[in-house]
Amino acid sequence: MAEVENTWSFERIYDEFKTPIYNFIYHLVGNREQADDLTQDTFLKAFRALPKMDASLKLSAWLYRIATNTAYDALRRRKLIVWMPWQELDHEPADLESADPQETIETTELVRQALRLMPPTYRAALLLYTQQGFTYAEISQTLGIAESGVKMYLSRARHSFREHYRDLDSGQPNPPKGTSR
Repeated sequence: MAEVENTWSFERIYDEFKTPIYNFIYHLVGNREQADDLTQDTFLKAFRALPKMDASLKLSAWLYRIATNTAYDALRRRKLIVWMPWQELDHEPADLESADPQETIETTELVRQALRLMPPTYRAALLLYTQQGFTYAEISQTLGIAESGVKMYLSRARHSFREHYRDLDSGQPNPPKGTSR
């Protein structure tokens, strides 16, 4: 059994994944300092476990699994889950020249609020799929759910997002019961 460290140096892994792992954790915990600390914890755990891993390891899914567990542990410890908006939403309106800046800001805020109201597990699945480009198999491995369940998670995440966005857009002041903040 070949070990992972034969093909991956820890420095190479850190350089390649530090920014995406930090961004992922930041989206989950909503605090830059805590995200920085949890990113360091994630890579420390990975460094310790790397020599024991098989060469067939799907490295990115493995790292995101460690990051997810590390963030969830921190959130459980503080007993308050805060889901922050996607970092500046990584996209702009199609036609910036004719877009009304106020309308763009209002839409962005509605998107952020809708994302905050989504159940944490669905939000994580949606982030991994849309922001990180993970496949169903990688999401399955990262979140510890059956691959057949990923499609359901993503479907429910999209439905949850649409529902919350529609409610917020229509001016409904209170989120529906059973949502997490």
